Amino acid sequence: MIWNETIECMDREEMRKLQSIRLRRVVEHVYHNSPFYRKKMQELGVVPQDIQSIDDITKLPFTVKQDLRDNYPFGLMAVPMSEIVRLHASSGTTGKPIVVGYTRKDLGIWEEVVARCLTAGGITKNDSVQVSYGYGLFTGGLGLHGGVQNIGGTVIPMSSGNTQKQIQLMHDFGAKALACTPSYALYLAESIQEAGIVDRLNLKVGIHGAEPWTEEMRKKIEDILHINCFDIYGLCEITGPGVAQDCIHKAGLHVQADYFYPEVLNPTTHEPCADGETGELVFTTLAKEAMPLLRYRTKDLTSIDHSTCACGRTLPRISKFTGR
Repeated sequence: MIWNETIECMDREEMRKLQSIRLRRVVEHVYHNSPFYRKKMQELGVVPQDIQSIDDITKLPFTVKQDLRDNYPFGLMAVPMSEIVRLHASSGTTGKPIVVGYTRKDLGIWEEVVARCLTAGGITKNDSVQVSYGYGLFTGGLGLHGGVQNIGGTVIPMSSGNTQKQIQLMHDFGAKALACTPSYALYLAESIQEAGIVDRLNLKVGIHGAEPWTEEMRKKIEDILHINCFDIYGLCEITGPGVAQDCIHKAGLHVQADYFYPEVLNPTTHEPCADGETGELVFTTLAKEAMPLLRYRTKDLTSIDHSTCACGRTLPRISKFTGR
């Protein structure tokens, strides 16, 4: 199933035109509304008029995580705080937390991309989803919550922890899907197996992300619970979960490239990697208002595939991450 066939199956040349339009807009936006990016661009001698197509993205400056920490808490916001309707943040375990703001439009985009991911996993408006990601400043809980509501499904907002209550309500409410970290999904699966109630549940889908996991781990969860598990990817700096996810063919994670433009670059030379070649994943947000990021270096190592997937989606696919 495909949520937004017009975009997800768009002709590549049409997608490039859309990306070019959005890149020009976001560059204009940050140049005039973000002192941080205006200074960065001026140091490179770049003005908005220099960006005419998506190919010109190489003229733009990189952004790294330290830039976000140096501008804590609101130094990278490109709209007045009166337009910020929600804040999220990283855990900050390695220093100052990464703070991200969202306008109403940003939240709408987030709900759209998560809806695409859920639909790729076979979840429909007739399904209930137990959201067992943490709620709060972490993007997982509210990110999945908004996507489920967008497709018209039923949210069971459990948050994380309290395993016995999780299992009880999963059974009593007839949850069709479970959204949580893969490590917690495995713990839940083993607890359900131990309780001997696997066959009494209605689960059919697992949506798991926010931490690395292996194919062996995926298979173990699937085998215990008799469900189909999907790998959802996101990072709070870009938007949270929903940036990319695999489909039923499990041939890579489809990137929502109309909103988040992916580059895979040689970490040393910054030259583009060919399809299938491992490099660093770099994202540019193409429509974010509150805190757009240009060429954000994720430090995640992956490869990219621009061929059309067997599911019909033309969105590029990134492979499982091989390290940082």
